[in-house]
Amino acid sequence: MKNRIIDKLTIPQIVVCIYLSLILSGAFLLMLPVSSQAGTWTNFVDAIFTATSAICVTGQVTLNTAEHWSAFGQTIIITLIQIGGLGFLTIWMLFFTIRGAKVNLKQRNLVLETLNLSSSYGMQDIVKNIVKVSLSIQALGALALSLVLIPRLGLSTGFFYSIFHSISAFNNAGFDLFGDSLIGFQDNSYILLTIASLVFSGGLGFIVWMDIISFPKNKKLTRYSKFTLILTGIILTISIIFIGLSEWRYGTFNHLSLGDQLANIIFMAVTPRTAGYANVDYMDVSHAGLFMTFILMFIGGSSGSTAGGVKVSTIGLVVMFMYRMFKGEEINVFSRHISYDNVKRAFFIIFVGIIMIISSSMILFITEEIPHGFGMEYILMEVMSCFGTVGLSLGLTPDLTVIGKVVLMLLMFVGRVGLMTFFWSLGGPKKESKVHYPEMNIMVG
Repeated sequence: MKNRIIDKLTIPQIVVCIYLSLILSGAFLLMLPVSSQAGTWTNFVDAIFTATSAICVTGQVTLNTAEHWSAFGQTIIITLIQIGGLGFLTIWMLFFTIRGAKVNLKQRNLVLETLNLSSSYGMQDIVKNIVKVSLSIQALGALALSLVLIPRLGLSTGFFYSIFHSISAFNNAGFDLFGDSLIGFQDNSYILLTIASLVFSGGLGFIVWMDIISFPKNKKLTRYSKFTLILTGIILTISIIFIGLSEWRYGTFNHLSLGDQLANIIFMAVTPRTAGYANVDYMDVSHAGLFMTFILMFIGGSSGSTAGGVKVSTIGLVVMFMYRMFKGEEINVFSRHISYDNVKRAFFIIFVGIIMIISSSMILFITEEIPHGFGMEYILMEVMSCFGTVGLSLGLTPDLTVIGKVVLMLLMFVGRVGLMTFFWSLGGPKKESKVHYPEMNIMVG
């Protein structure tokens, strides 16, 4: 009976069901008295919000992670982050591979859908390499952080904090145990740049990383990796310059040395692309800086990574299409033609993303109260942050109404499973129409 139901579900529907099951399981564990420092039950709404934020590697919290959750609760959160970042199906397939069991076509397609890959060729090797690369980078990150955190916090606490923040940063989650994110480390460039490097690594994408690692041997990169690296470099450079100029003019980091100012600017340019760690109270950031942060949260990281957003390649493809359209040329990337279906998918993702942001913002404008001295940015920060699975806030999250929490949970969920996967899960199997009507033109513009 169970297999019959699963066989009737489409791949996107199975992916959505798996993520929902993980969220509910995590919420149940977080509700238990053992998960809170006070030893009391945590209400279901806050528990499921935290579980959703962890599985969707966001970092948006209604309860302070350092103050509310016990060591057990924090361990549950970091486990959910690791599962959400790598993908449950990646871990599940790794166990299959270790046991020597065969993986059928539907199971392969499930992994493809969660990792946003286009081909199942060498799937088991890809999964093993993804886990190796991810754990290696996180181990190096934890080691680097421990050099500062162990002398500061002691061996056991410093060790735990190092592992927690390395996993959280690499998976672009943004959960912290310091209570004020990384604001207390404004004058510690080493910590800021280490976390920023982990965030950047996780947001670059597993396939790109495997390409980079094999470069010394193969002496070449795939076209997708080159496309992604070039776009990432352009976006990062523009954001560093823009944020640097806006915050220098606003005087946000005037109390710091020149070196620390530069480290903070780089951090602000890297983390909004889905990490959610804050090195500054965003209430003290210029409007230009906030606007750039919104743009970076919408763009997100690379496809097949731990990052959210509409993805770098999606934006790059749309920009290239518009540029080529004005010149009357076909879309070609590195001597390869880009299909029209690929372009349609990119436009769909951006359009639906904008619609979700607008509709969610309208709901929150009605349900939530904006404090005196704030404007629309108070709501937009939460909405953009959850859509891009970032985790930055201007302070609204702990005071959200139940409706507001549900809206943001939906945004985080869609941001993690992917817009295409989520909306395809709402329909049945794809059917080819047998009727084709004549074309017509509709006046636009």
